Amino acid sequence: MGPLSTPRRLLTATLATMLAATLTACTLAGSEPTDDSKTTITVGFMYDVHAANAWTMDRCESDAVAIELTAFKQFAEIQRGLEQGQIDAAMMGYQNLGQMLDNGFEEFRAVAGVYRGGEHITVRAGSGIETWADLRGKKIGVPPNSFVEMLLRSSLREAGVDIADVELVPFAGAGPPLQTALRDGAVDAMVAWEPNAATALVQGFGEAPPFDIQDGALGDATSLLYVAKALHDDPAAVDALVGCLRERTDALTGDAEAWVTALTEKTGMDEQVARAAVTTGTMDIALPQGSAEKIISEFAGNGLLSDTSSRVAEFFDYGPLERVTGSPRAELGAA
Repeated sequence: MGPLSTPRRLLTATLATMLAATLTACTLAGSEPTDDSKTTITVGFMYDVHAANAWTMDRCESDAVAIELTAFKQFAEIQRGLEQGQIDAAMMGYQNLGQMLDNGFEEFRAVAGVYRGGEHITVRAGSGIETWADLRGKKIGVPPNSFVEMLLRSSLREAGVDIADVELVPFAGAGPPLQTALRDGAVDAMVAWEPNAATALVQGFGEAPPFDIQDGALGDATSLLYVAKALHDDPAAVDALVGCLRERTDALTGDAEAWVTALTEKTGMDEQVARAAVTTGTMDIALPQGSAEKIISEFAGNGLLSDTSSRVAEFFDYGPLERVTGSPRAELGAA
């Protein structure tokens, strides 16, 4: 894998050139009526900015599978859907692997990445915050127990700033209340996923500081594609699913206009915000084992999970990615 992207850096290359031809024919098409000769796969997802490759998979055409999409509001809801057998595949965070193991649920495998990046710290415009040290004594809005909180805690620790020297202000989730708090000065900074940062920058009440929560050792690995064990037992179907994700990744990273259009049409996002947001992360189907281990360890270190990081390798299956891309697992993120 190449180096992780810097959050505010414009994407300079597509992922298509690093992947070989897919085994499954998975080409752009409109949604088709379900074909009884195909395996129907229900995929749970959220409308994350950089997960457009996942939530446009119903545009793939395959001889092997028909993909149905089910939208959720939170990773926790998607996880329950997978655990309860309501969906066959799920776009979720790395921490969900540890949460499922804590719940005693092991009937799943991670078979591909979805995206990296798109999670940032944004400071109030005119705040004068230029370094991690400048956050001492400041209020930071944060969705509690989230990956962005773990990124913040890890980054502060690496910068030598005691978490006790900042005030974390909890918000039920990212979105308008958190943005309003930054705009009105109720908090000095916020940590959140896109399009929150892009909204603050485009509307002028926020600034991107010279540092970010994704610049540290924890990195910017964000979301994976999981499949239920029952689906995993059908390798041809899983290969077709991963092939479709790869096709959508290539299509959208190679056509930013199509990506922005998908965002505005599906989410109602302002076009200018969408254009700013898509540049802050990367669709990436690689499966970085080391990142998963570090993320689960960070959650465990904050008392939110058992430390099951040593078990990650049991639940990462590189077979589908190897077959679809033609690349060895060492180039796909295996430790």
